Amino acid sequence: MDSIITAIISAAATLIVCLLNNGYQRKRDERAREAEKEQQQADLTAHLQEIIANQDDSTSKISNEIEMLKYQMSELTKHVEKHNNVIERTYELEKRTELQEEKIKVANHRLEDLEKAVGQ
Repeated sequence: MDSIITAIISAAATLIVCLLNNGYQRKRDERAREAEKEQQQADLTAHLQEIIANQDDSTSKISNEIEMLKYQMSELTKHVEKHNNVIERTYELEKRTELQEEKIKVANHRLEDLEKAVGQ
């Protein structure tokens, strides 16, 4: 009977040690998981802050590009207006030239008529 009591005590001691060990390991694992979660959150926060900083930089670059495009568009508009002005003036000159050529033809016909009348 002594051996049965010894076996029961030994089994009870083993169970208690196992339960204590499991509880300790579970708490250690929970602490490790919590620390890992905190580290992940810290990493995520740092990453988000980096993304926000990059977006601010990108936004600034985009704003500068937009301003440059506005300037270039205004300069191009000025050149187009000058070109259109030259085209309009050329068109007017062509009309005047046609009118002058017609007047010269009429004057030449009159001169020919006068020369014929004087020659008769």
